[in-house]
Amino acid sequence: MQNIEAAGNLASVEHRRMDIEIMVEGEGLTEVETIRIPAGSTAHEIVSIVAAKAGYAVQEAMLFAEDCEQAVDLAIVVTEEAFGNKVHHVHRVQQIEVAVFYQGRKIEKRFAPSTRVQRVLDWAVGPNGFKIDPAIAPEMELALHGQTTALPKNAHIGRYVRHPHHELAFDLIRGIVPNGASL
Repeated sequence: MQNIEAAGNLASVEHRRMDIEIMVEGEGLTEVETIRIPAGSTAHEIVSIVAAKAGYAVQEAMLFAEDCEQAVDLAIVVTEEAFGNKVHHVHRVQQIEVAVFYQGRKIEKRFAPSTRVQRVLDWAVGPNGFKIDPAIAPEMELALHGQTTALPKNAHIGRYVRHPHHELAFDLIRGIVPNGASL
């Protein structure tokens, strides 16, 4: 009996080795999650898992690699090398209209839902944004419009937008500035 159980456990371990772990974020998820798909699966499988979990139809959803503007072809076969070390994003909108507010001004630009908050921040403080003094730019952060809590810089902006909406507003805020005081 022990040999049968051991063989079953070995087969289970072997099966897990053949699975590919994919980090995903997306519409309806509140944080990055890791999913497991069988080796040889297509990108469609990633979308199917996330859409089912988030409660929307898989036919409506697209898959994006982090910080990429174009959706991934869902017929592509997923490999550990191509998908394993990146966070992917599943969403039902291809572009999000982003507005950033700062000192009574507003700037706007379109981004893919897989765009990290850091990338939007870089644009907002940079030469095509508010042209923030480079000496204080590292202290700046983004918060949802009307709020004061800084967002995680690695979060995808699509996390904050649910279909059918495709707009997102941020406030550019000054984060906590260390003053050298000891605790």
